[in-house]
Amino acid sequence: MTSSPSRRIRTGLIRRYLVLAFLIVFGYLCQVCVIPYIKVFGVSPNLLYVVIGIVTVAYGKLRAFWVGMIYGLLMQIMISSVTYLDLALYTLTTLFCSFGFADKPLKTLEYERATNRVRKELPPWLRTLLCTMLNTFIYEVVNVTYIYLGGSPLTGGHFFRAGVDVVITGLLCLLLMFPIRRLILGPRRDAPVFRPAPVVFGKS
Repeated sequence: MTSSPSRRIRTGLIRRYLVLAFLIVFGYLCQVCVIPYIKVFGVSPNLLYVVIGIVTVAYGKLRAFWVGMIYGLLMQIMISSVTYLDLALYTLTTLFCSFGFADKPLKTLEYERATNRVRKELPPWLRTLLCTMLNTFIYEVVNVTYIYLGGSPLTGGHFFRAGVDVVITGLLCLLLMFPIRRLILGPRRDAPVFRPAPVVFGKS
């Protein structure tokens, strides 16, 4: 006997939230316990921004904002030498990038269909990658600026390490996003999740 649609939707929602909780814990623990031992030219990738990029596209702006705030708070507790810097960076960069890369709300999609203004979005995997790399880029720009304002002379090494961080974090995102999105969304990982059928206006 097949399960009812409401039961499948409920099961899918439970899975999504369990995976979200797992991602938050997994991302933080791996960032502080495993990632420091993975270095390219002396630079470690930022797994936290990989998780934030995946959550931004798969779960939307609000949940991405909360994940960014949680990570910012946890990193601020670990690195307390700069007051509130990590808390502000993770929270604000996540909020800023989510506007450009998160899926559109249902009301917006319905309005666009009604007014024939539907615009084609970039594929979810590409938005996830770009969101992760832009978050990391902004983080590194702020860090380099802080070093400069602190009175330390900037060298080519600072910019090189910042660029390496953006690139290797993007590569780590490419490696992890597909299995994680499949875990979140099920077999059809790039299909819209639990969205109603498109409403066609003007037709009987």
